[in-house]
Amino acid sequence: MKQNKRTSKIKAVARERLLGNYGTSTIAIILYRFITFIIINIVVGAIIPNNLISYFVYFAATILVNLFFGVFDSGLAYLFMNVVYGQSVSIADLFQGFKNHPDKAIILQIPLALIDTLTIIPLQLFSVILAQNKQIEGIIDPRITIAVLAVSAVITIVNVYVRLMFSQSYYILQDFPDKDAFSILKTSIKLMKGHKHRLLLLYLSYIPLFILGTLACFIPLIWVVTYLSAADAAFYQDLVQNSQNN
Repeated sequence: MKQNKRTSKIKAVARERLLGNYGTSTIAIILYRFITFIIINIVVGAIIPNNLISYFVYFAATILVNLFFGVFDSGLAYLFMNVVYGQSVSIADLFQGFKNHPDKAIILQIPLALIDTLTIIPLQLFSVILAQNKQIEGIIDPRITIAVLAVSAVITIVNVYVRLMFSQSYYILQDFPDKDAFSILKTSIKLMKGHKHRLLLLYLSYIPLFILGTLACFIPLIWVVTYLSAADAAFYQDLVQNSQNN
């Protein structure tokens, strides 16, 4: 029975595979961030929630935009799988999701889009309550603050758990494009059983690099994101190899 690679080994594989591909991968990440920034500001940023109906429209727009990003997330998975598996890499890989079952990519994004929206709802409600209380009383009840923070913490934990469960979905889509979306989600859950803590530790190991990147005027953060994305794909590679061997 083959043992899973340690976090340090997975990161070493990511660094090795990125040699010669840093430029293309980084440009793809920058392009992805630019596209998401533009879309978010045009679609969601244009909606200023100030009543119940506008809040429904705001959250609906947030979910729809998030679902659309699933197509780009599929392309990023394809790109970094090419990096890790030693295949040729191009910026066009970012748009592979539009060619490879975009309908499935959108469906795979549904649980993530819903949990992301649920995560921001308490904070949005808190901002409304805060504004109303300031107008009426000038202060806000600390119990409301504690309740909102507690709910936000619980939902954030659930968010992380859900993301870890479905973290392999887009990689599985690239390997098994004939699988239906719900089978892919089930396969991700099955693959991640007993391995969620490993992926979480991998993500947490990048916190020092993110801090350093922030202190260095944010410029190195793009490199860190590229490095993390490659390590994420290397984690999938290790997961699949061990699943086949076991």
